Parts: sequence; structure tokens; C-alpha cells
Amino acid sequence: MPNVILTGLGGAQQSAIAAAFTEAGWSVGGISRSAPGAHRANLETGEGLEAAFAGADLVVFTLPQDHTPGRTLKMAGAISQAAAHVPRVILNAASRIEASDLGIFQNMRAVRDRLSALPLVTLEPTVYMDNLLAPWSLPAILSGTLAYPAPADVAVAWMSHRTLADAVVAAATAPVLGQSIRIGGPQAITGTDMAAMLSAHLDRPISYAPIPLPGFAAGLNEAFGAPAGDRIAELYAHLAAHPQSLADGAEGLAKLGVTGETFADFIARQRWTVDA
Repeated sequence: MPNVILTGLGGAQQSAIAAAFTEAGWSVGGISRSAPGAHRANLETGEGLEAAFAGADLVVFTLPQDHTPGRTLKMAGAISQAAAHVPRVILNAASRIEASDLGIFQNMRAVRDRLSALPLVTLEPTVYMDNLLAPWSLPAILSGTLAYPAPADVAVAWMSHRTLADAVVAAATAPVLGQSIRIGGPQAITGTDMAAMLSAHLDRPISYAPIPLPGFAAGLNEAFGAPAGDRIAELYAHLAAHPQSLADGAEGLAKLGVTGETFADFIARQRWTVDA
């Protein structure tokens, strides 16, 4: 039974990836501060990482939404040293890595470069459908408004966490070492398209409302601390300036032998209720 170690077991992306590896017959371990049976290690200092990675056939590093200056680069440096003897490492960049001078992309490129001495596969996803189920999105949708910080007429190859997980599992064995693969859903759809599909499925009118980026950034800064909101807003500012930047991804999935989940299939398997 092959053994994979995830650098995090909490969070929606990591949970989906862990479940997909388990279903595929892998032994799944991970690093966590609290999960029972998890390895206790410090991703920033590297303490405990070599022991956590010992005997691993694969390490999966999902880039966290931590925008403290220099922190994710320190993590990449620690992983690079501790995983020197691991046969394959997958970097889930959790976003596209664009050739832009914006700080968020500079950091992503630096992280990938720090890991480049390893037998590395990098996956660059688009935007997750699952974001629509978040506490700040779902109630508004159920009240009739799909609000998101992207222009209404920009087509995005939205993908689900389930598709991400399938892609990570496929990348564990596919002949793609050394490659950076742009992945996304099987179709590019606009915010207006999504609102129409949700309207039909929920049998109620849903409209799309682009969230102004200054307010979006300010809200995230308040919730998670600056510069998190400013950095994430940079992603959507780049999308507005480069409308085709998130419209692809099916070709990358095909390279991995993965069929992505459509938005229609995604919305059909959700409950679309707010639990008490």
C-alpha cells in the first residue's frame, strides 16, 4: 500500500484530497496540531518534518492561505530539506501562478522555485465551486444573490474540491514530473451563467452581483488580518484585467486522465440549506 503524507489535514481542500487517496487505496497520513494520529511537526521551522516524511512515497503540500510575509517561503524551504528522499512531491498551489509582478504571484513563484530541486509536480487550480457553500456565500444565494468578486461576464473554469482531489491522486503516478499543470473544470462559465443555473435548480430567482474589490479586501483583512484581503483581492484584480486567465484547465485535467465535475453536477449533489 503506497503511503502519502499531506502537509495539512484540516480544511476543505486537504479533507477532499485525503478522502480521494483513501478511496484509491493509499495509506494517508498528515501533519496536524490536533488531529488524532497525525504527525506533530512544524512546517515553518522544519522540526519533526523528516520523521513525518520518513518512508513516504509521496508528499502533498497544499499552499495555505497564509499571507504573513515570508512564511510560506519558509515552509517551502523546510519541506525542500525534509523531503529530499521522497520519490515525488506535489505542490497544490491553490491558485494559478501567473507571470505578474503582483505580490501574491511573486510569492507563489518563489515557493515553487524553492521546491524545484525535488521531484516536483505543481498543480495550478482555478476557483472552487465549493466557495459558494461558505458561510459568507450560501445565505446570500438562498436569499437570491450570488455575490462574488469577479466580473459578471468573465468566464471561469470553476472546479470542485472533488475534481481537485482526483487531479492530485492522478498526479501521484502520472508521467508529469517537473511539470506545472493548469487545472480547472470542464467548462468555462460566467457569474451570470451560474446564477441562471442555480435559479433553475433551486426554482427561485438568483441574480449575480460582483463584489467591489476594495470592500472585499477590507472584509477579509478584518476577518483574517492584513494583508490577507489585499493579496486575495489581487487575484481577482488580475482576473478583471486578464479575462481569459481562469478560462482554461480541461486540457490539464485530460493530461492527468481526469474528467472534471460540471457545475450542474456539483449543484445537484448539494443540499443548499443553512444548517441551524
